Amino acid sequence: MKVAFCTQDGTLVDEHFGQAERIDVYDVDDTGFSFVESRTFAPRTADGDHRESTENRASAISDCAIIYVIAIGGPAAAVVVRHRVHPVKVSEPQSIQNLLAALQKTLAGSPPPWLRKAMLASASA
Repeated sequence: MKVAFCTQDGTLVDEHFGQAERIDVYDVDDTGFSFVESRTFAPRTADGDHRESTENRASAISDCAIIYVIAIGGPAAAVVVRHRVHPVKVSEPQSIQNLLAALQKTLAGSPPPWLRKAMLASASA
């Protein structure tokens, strides 16, 4: 399944969803993970339409099952969920590689119901 990470430099989850200019996407399963691509976005301007910006980002990751963020507002989270992507907030910047390794380990063991559902949806897509 594909997993997305809001990142400034490609090594840490350290960006707010609504301000992310870069979202890195990886394929991950219970045997490993691999980088797919970086998806980039124009900087959000103060006078820009935030709803449109949020919709564009959510649409761009709609092929992903999960997105890791440092922060995401309630309305933006609702848009992401409508695109069938599960947002996961981390409390402080964390290594993408460590998050991927932990996710891989969870997938190989006994994933929680929401993650099993995401895996099944991803497999049928």
